[in-house]
Amino acid sequence: MNAHEEKMLLDTCVLAGKILMENGAEMHRVEDTMNRILSVEYGTNEAMSFVIPTGIFVTTHKGESTKMKRISSRKQDVEKIAQVNEASRQFSSGIYDVPQFYDRMQEISTTVTDFPLWLRVIVSGVISACMMIIFQGSAKDFGLTFVIGALGYAFYYLANRYLKVRFLQEFLAAFLVATVANVCAKIGIVHNVDTVIIGSIIIFVPGIQIMNSIRDFLVGNTISGTIFLVEAMMIAAMIGAGVMSGVVF
Repeated sequence: MNAHEEKMLLDTCVLAGKILMENGAEMHRVEDTMNRILSVEYGTNEAMSFVIPTGIFVTTHKGESTKMKRISSRKQDVEKIAQVNEASRQFSSGIYDVPQFYDRMQEISTTVTDFPLWLRVIVSGVISACMMIIFQGSAKDFGLTFVIGALGYAFYYLANRYLKVRFLQEFLAAFLVATVANVCAKIGIVHNVDTVIIGSIIIFVPGIQIMNSIRDFLVGNTISGTIFLVEAMMIAAMIGAGVMSGVVF
């Protein structure tokens, strides 16, 4: 492998890790995928990667070549994670060479797989209403919970897009949901306000962060596990604060 291909392989490896990190993969999955990519050309002990929630590092034996990439934002996109995993397996099996693998990572990185806002709002309303029923709410509140859940997610999306303040969007969305549900209860159109609020805020609960933190703890990645756990606790605290503020208000 010449110097150009080595540089391209390291760039590809870092890009693959960046895609995984930014779309909700746990740390040990990112490191395992990157190490498998590197082992195809370097062997198991000649190159390695190191991943933390805010950055990715990859280096060859004795630090002859090193690359890093900063992670500034994260979301949840399982489809992109699956695409990177599939491409890495194809590279390991010899279907892709280094330039083809690099082009595939660039394609995955630039492809927008997001669903339209109107569909996400509708699905959020359906999830909220169904979760309200699961928490033993009244079927008479189904339609209203759908509306409140959809409204809460739409507000959360806009706040996340324009405010750019970490954790504030969860507080504001939960406050809006609790306030609307409380007002509806006072005018008599909600039968069980508690289950309506629970169903409407369930879409903000940081389930992926909690799951990732537990999985990272189990494989020994205590740094990332602690960071994800603290992040999940902060989100949960802001949701709780928003609900309490809305109920009191």
